[in-house]
Amino acid sequence: MTTNAFQDQTLKSRDLAYVVHPLARPQQLAALGPVVAVSAMGAEVTLSDGRTMIDGPAAMWCVNVGHGRRELIDAATQQLETLAFSPLFGGLSTPPTIALAEKLAELAPGDLNHVFFVNGGSEANETAMKFARYFWHVQGRATKTGILAHDRGYHGLTGLATYATGLEPYHVGYGAKPANVHHFPTPYQYRQTPRQFEEIVSGRALEKRIADIGAENIAAVIAEPVIGSGGVLVPPPGYQKRLREICDEHEILLIADEIITGFGRTGSWFASEHDGVVPDFITMAKGISSGYIPLGGTMIRGKVWDVIRAAEGDPNLWHGFTTSGHPVACAVALANIEVIEKEDLIAAARERGEQLGRGLQSLKELPEVGDVRRLGLMAAIELVADQETKEPFAPEVERAQKVMRSARDHGLLVRTLIGDMLFLSPPFVVTEEQIDKIVEALRAAIIDTRECNASR
Repeated sequence: MTTNAFQDQTLKSRDLAYVVHPLARPQQLAALGPVVAVSAMGAEVTLSDGRTMIDGPAAMWCVNVGHGRRELIDAATQQLETLAFSPLFGGLSTPPTIALAEKLAELAPGDLNHVFFVNGGSEANETAMKFARYFWHVQGRATKTGILAHDRGYHGLTGLATYATGLEPYHVGYGAKPANVHHFPTPYQYRQTPRQFEEIVSGRALEKRIADIGAENIAAVIAEPVIGSGGVLVPPPGYQKRLREICDEHEILLIADEIITGFGRTGSWFASEHDGVVPDFITMAKGISSGYIPLGGTMIRGKVWDVIRAAEGDPNLWHGFTTSGHPVACAVALANIEVIEKEDLIAAARERGEQLGRGLQSLKELPEVGDVRRLGLMAAIELVADQETKEPFAPEVERAQKVMRSARDHGLLVRTLIGDMLFLSPPFVVTEEQIDKIVEALRAAIIDTRECNASR
């Protein structure tokens, strides 16, 4: 047995004995074994069996500046040597926390000038939804507690965030959905008739849901500018602006979930900028530190924070997390943002995204490729049993999962979630040659697994 094979077998065995994996099927994982990454550089990851892969998902939509960046490693090391940890509770603070808050206020649109730091995306969305409720509470409008979200949106897996997530498999077995969390239709042009799609993008579908529930019972609408895990569903220009108009008309706060789309992924610092929208909250994580260290934040609009801050009686803000605003995480985030600015990586994301889009469109000549969707450097391929009718594969065929596994034989990591969709969001430092390899690896993997068609 080679050294790589022994290491691979040993690590997989230890993992299966002790590690519980999120979003994995335990029985299938036991049969197939985990994929163990041992090192990474740029847009490539090396696995425990010695193979090197292009990192198609940038881990989980997040390693924007690429792996192995010395600037981020040095920032973490220097901060650890200076001040490893100090909390924000009770009015404490640290220099990197303050500096990052200032920088985020500079980058965020409009008057989103205040930030509540958290450890990740779920906490950021949980915070935004709680603060939206609290905003109305301190004004004596206690009935405004409802949360409205897209029915294919993904907002995390903590308490409220789990049920704001509209994808039903995430709810099974975790108790009843709260009565004041509601959903409205997602723009999904490929699977909707022109009339259905127009009903949604015009805002009429949302207005009907608001009328059913009563605006007096709704605190906020939470929406991803591009629906990520629900299928990289890209609404047409003007849709975010329409959401903003409807929320303003009905006195409802708007939360833009930019956990995936923030920090350049769609070709601008924040995807809200594409429609010139200033939400009441922007939630962020992932790309804020390129995943090098856990960090997230909830940006709060000035006029919203002013109401909360001026609440009668100056009440305590009873919300927080032990490591909110961790100085090491904030130092890394500052270094990450500096790299993005210095190397103009947002422009690179736009350019490589356009190249990726052209390549993926060429895959539509394959009978299994039903739709390709993309904005910036995030994309999805939807596989179908029949291109003409858009008939999906039977779930038990697991068509996309088989392509995902086959792609590794061609040097590519790619993700799949609910339904037969393949997701791509490579690091911004991905090269032209690597983009071409991504497309060809997918083409080969789809063809290699073509016998699955007979199982529909």
